Amino acid sequence: MSITPFDSFDDMMEQMRRDQDAADRRVQPWQSAIKPGDYFRRESGYGFPIYGEVLAEEEEREKALRHYRFCRCYSVACAGGELGDVHVSTIERLLRKPEFDAAHGRGWFP
Repeated sequence: MSITPFDSFDDMMEQMRRDQDAADRRVQPWQSAIKPGDYFRRESGYGFPIYGEVLAEEEEREKALRHYRFCRCYSVACAGGELGDVHVSTIERLLRKPEFDAAHGRGWFP
């Protein structure tokens, strides 16, 4: 993890916009099609994978958030799961339910 200092709130917001634009440009067609009920694997950035389930959306997402999915994600660091939004560009592959269940059976180890 890295920390970037900013001179102002506006500078920080501008950098966040640029980062989101860059992430949106990386989205592959298969990632854009990820929907509630899908299972996936992504890297944590800390040497262990994160496994997730895309949950049902309760409302339409605004255009700026179109590449985010509301998920419950699990890992060796958070075996009980954690709710949050995941940008689809960070998802490295979809899993079938038996693969997801097998990861759960291994305590979320690869």
